[in-house]
Amino acid sequence: MRGPGSADPGLPDEFRTLAGPGESEIKIQRSRFLGFAAPAPDEAVARELLADLARRYHDARHLCSAWRLGRPPSVQEVRNDAGEPAGTAGEPILAALRRVEVSEAACVVIRYFGGIKLGTGGLARAYGEAAAAALAAAGTRTILLGRRFVLRFPYPQQKTVSHLLVRHGGRVEQEEFAAEVRWVVWLPHSSWRGFASALTEATAAAVTAEPIPDP
Repeated sequence: MRGPGSADPGLPDEFRTLAGPGESEIKIQRSRFLGFAAPAPDEAVARELLADLARRYHDARHLCSAWRLGRPPSVQEVRNDAGEPAGTAGEPILAALRRVEVSEAACVVIRYFGGIKLGTGGLARAYGEAAAAALAAAGTRTILLGRRFVLRFPYPQQKTVSHLLVRHGGRVEQEEFAAEVRWVVWLPHSSWRGFASALTEATAAAVTAEPIPDP
C-alpha cells in the first residue's frame, strides 16, 4: 500500500460517556441532596448545566459540581466545592465520575441543609452517594474511536480490500466508482497498522491511502 503506513497505535479505540441525563435525591439527617448527571461534550455544555440548575434551584446555597471533559488519553478534570468545606463535595463527585470511567460528562449535586451538621466525613459520603445515584440513573454508553482514510485501488482488488477491512474492524463509509475505486473508510486506531501491512502484502502495494483530518 502506498501512502501513510500507520496511525498512532497508542490511541484508545473507545471511551465511555453517559447515555443520557440522570437524577437522584437522597435524604440524610434531614438534609436533601439532589444529584444531576448529564453528557457534556465540552466545557460550555457543562457550565450551561450548572447555570440551568442555578436558575431552577435559586434558593439553594450549595451547587457543587465536577466534570471530566475531553477524550482519553487527554481528559480534563474540574471540581468545585461551592462553599462547602474543602474536599467534601467536588472531590467525592469527581470520584464518582472516575469510578464509572466516563468522560465528556458532568455531575452536579445540590444540598438543602436540614438543620443537623453532618461533619466533613458525612458531607463527603453524602455528596458521593448522590452523585453515584445520579450517574447510575444516567447509564453509560461506549463510543468507538478511530480514523478515516481515503483508499484508492483498481477494481480487481475490491474483494481483497473489503475482506481485510472487515477483518480489522473497519467499515466503508463512502464509495465512488470511476477509473478506479475510491472508498472512505473508518478503522479503529489500533487496527490501522495491521490493516496497512496486510493490505500491502495482499495487493502488492496497489492501494493508496490518504488520512482525512479530524474535524
